Amino acid sequence: MVVECLPSFRVLCWIISQGWNLKRRWLVLIVVTCLLIGVDGKPVGADGHGPIFGFSTTTLGLGDASVGTEYMWRSGASMLGPEFAYGLKENLQISISAPFHVDHGEHPAGRFMALMPGDPSVEVLLGWRFLHSSTGIATRNEATFYAGASALTQQVPRGDGPPLARQPGLYGALAVGHVARSYDLWIGGGYQHYARWTSNVDDHQSDTLLTSFVAGWRPSFLNGDYPSSDFRIFLETTAEKVGLAQRDISATSGGGDLHGGPPPPPNANGIVTLPNSGGTGVFSGPTFLLTHRSVAVQGGVLFALLDQPNGTQKHEHYRVGAGITYYFLGRHK
Repeated sequence: MVVECLPSFRVLCWIISQGWNLKRRWLVLIVVTCLLIGVDGKPVGADGHGPIFGFSTTTLGLGDASVGTEYMWRSGASMLGPEFAYGLKENLQISISAPFHVDHGEHPAGRFMALMPGDPSVEVLLGWRFLHSSTGIATRNEATFYAGASALTQQVPRGDGPPLARQPGLYGALAVGHVARSYDLWIGGGYQHYARWTSNVDDHQSDTLLTSFVAGWRPSFLNGDYPSSDFRIFLETTAEKVGLAQRDISATSGGGDLHGGPPPPPNANGIVTLPNSGGTGVFSGPTFLLTHRSVAVQGGVLFALLDQPNGTQKHEHYRVGAGITYYFLGRHK
């Protein structure tokens, strides 16, 4: 199984290293081609997938793998996120994702998808489903813990001065839920923290606290087993608290506002807390997940119920997400 997944994995690694320098049409062509590669040309069933924005407990089984990409849009800026996942054990998976800017536009900082960074980064994430308890026929309670690390790969444009220095990030999250034949319920929360370099530049990206509630429904007339299609509808709600960013003005040429405003006063260490960073938001909306054989397609939109950015940042009225995933499920062969 591992050998069969390596060609697609090598393609994904190349996309991660080269993707943000490619023209959009070539990148999309490469990703779609990668997704259409089958296992020995045989169709297999797909699992290990959940909602697009919120937390879920789903993980790949032992020897299973997936490769895919997601499209993200917020505040006029677009991103693509290639992702590879592999089941190390029955309830333990590792994933590598690398979202990057398509148009390099400015957008609010913060992680707005549970399992993918909201800034251009490479992230390695472990998912451990430590609770998997059956409560009846085709029903179970689950809990999954996530932990990972990331590194920024592109400069993130800012309206209050030059981009902040790239820094390593740490991420931890927990999801619990009830999974049944006709419905799913998940709640979860995670915290993204950016560490500081101990030398050179002491900038600090905004930390993010993200929580979510997801309710899923599987209509009986579209609830099929492999090789039939399966369709799920979700109502996803996310709530976030994004912290204030900080800039080391001693390492930059001023650190003021690009629109002409004066920079805030620094502290004794030459660090400026940026007033136009961070904020609080609650977003909710419908999403869907369609699986057919070994392919999963999903998408949806979240609308702002509460959007309170700090300072003079733009308001977000909605967020869009879409994705396609191809599965290599060894145990179904």
